Amino acid sequence: MDNGSAALKRRQEIHNCFNLFAIPPLVLLTGWSLAKPSPAAHKALSWSVLCYTMLDTIYNLMAALGQYSASPRCSEVTAAWLVCFPISYEGFAHLTAYCTAVELNTMCFAIYKAFKGPAARAAHLLTWVVLRLGWYPYLVYHFHQAVRGAGFAVGSYEYCQSVGSQVILCSLNFFWTVEVALGMMQAKQKQKDEHLHRS
Repeated sequence: MDNGSAALKRRQEIHNCFNLFAIPPLVLLTGWSLAKPSPAAHKALSWSVLCYTMLDTIYNLMAALGQYSASPRCSEVTAAWLVCFPISYEGFAHLTAYCTAVELNTMCFAIYKAFKGPAARAAHLLTWVVLRLGWYPYLVYHFHQAVRGAGFAVGSYEYCQSVGSQVILCSLNFFWTVEVALGMMQAKQKQKDEHLHRS
């Protein structure tokens, strides 16, 4: 393994360790916001999400400056922009928990990466399909209805910040799904080719 690959692997391990400690509180705050909705619960969740995305972005910036092959991801910037909407408009504060339900998937992935258990892998795959590929696309429609119902016009800054951000995040989820699926197919084909070559 060359120095660049080793550094990237190390960065990923550090980031996953960070998620192991940072994501569970977000999942708990999401549960609180959904189970016992209140301005305090919604505000605590929204500000916690903003802090997490800012820390994540700063870490990736530092990693990039340290030549660890990292850079702030589109998802981090988009999530930060999105969560500023319910922070700015308290009437939409409850929507943060709808979005952060997906952090259950992030938590399952962090647990799987750390411990490699089959149950964690199954939970990660299940929550990916249900939350990222099912729930998130529905939120595009839900946000559209909620924002339009409040009088914000399609194409307005607020509409782009809420609905537009959700469209971007959904698109990234599907892009990553296709990317992983193609990678798995290529790996399987490579193994098949190697097997035929040995034969």
